Amino acid sequence: MNRSHRNILAENLRHYLSGRITNFEFMDRIEPIYPTNDKGVKAVENSFWYCYDDLRKHKNTGKDKLTDEAENHIKRFILFLKSDNEYEWKDPKFSNPIKWILSLITFGIYPKKAEESESENIELGDERVWPFFRQTEFEKEINEPKYLNKKRHHNTV
Repeated sequence: MNRSHRNILAENLRHYLSGRITNFEFMDRIEPIYPTNDKGVKAVENSFWYCYDDLRKHKNTGKDKLTDEAENHIKRFILFLKSDNEYEWKDPKFSNPIKWILSLITFGIYPKKAEESESENIELGDERVWPFFRQTEFEKEINEPKYLNKKRHHNTV
């Protein structure tokens, strides 16, 4: 886990979500975290890439505003990034298109290795709380958030 990279991505997801920065500003601001060795950062950024148009400048406002459901997913991404949980999911077969194409050539149209990896994820992880792996991890972070937590920011004067 790379705390610095997770913090950079989490902060900039928050800024994009709130409409404070454009998609291009988001991309510029997260550029310093690459290459990263944090699988959670890679997976979250990879998933978030589908939430904005990378060909024209816009903010998360007006006609470009994400749905409530998409925003809730991104809030969960931020919660995960601010946690100390390791990213436990196996790499999906589409996470690296070149690797997936090579596996098609090697293993045929439906690569058995990719199918096994997907079924392992389904059997062990709870997709409803992705990128968390378990419901209990998600609930712990909901109940003890890093942002706006009175316990963490309480001044004893």
